[in-house]
Amino acid sequence: MARGNPDPAQTSPDVIVDELEVLLTRLSGNIDELVDRVKPGNVAKRQVQRVKEYFVDEQTGPRFEHIVPVVVGTVGTIAGFALLRRLLK
Repeated sequence: MARGNPDPAQTSPDVIVDELEVLLTRLSGNIDELVDRVKPGNVAKRQVQRVKEYFVDEQTGPRFEHIVPVVVGTVGTIAGFALLRRLLK
């Protein structure tokens, strides 16, 4: 149905076909974009990029305010498991 034509009965079949082709092309592009976004490899790449951006700033380098808590937490967890293992022996 022609958007500019208020009376759909007067719309020519050629105009309808042209509009359907435009809609199908847009729909195809949207589907291709969605398929590309949900590919596991692309999802993994985006996640890796997010992690990199969280820990490293392009201009200033490493973000120690984010790195230090992770390192301290990791070391604390390992130390806790090691202590727990010794206590349970």
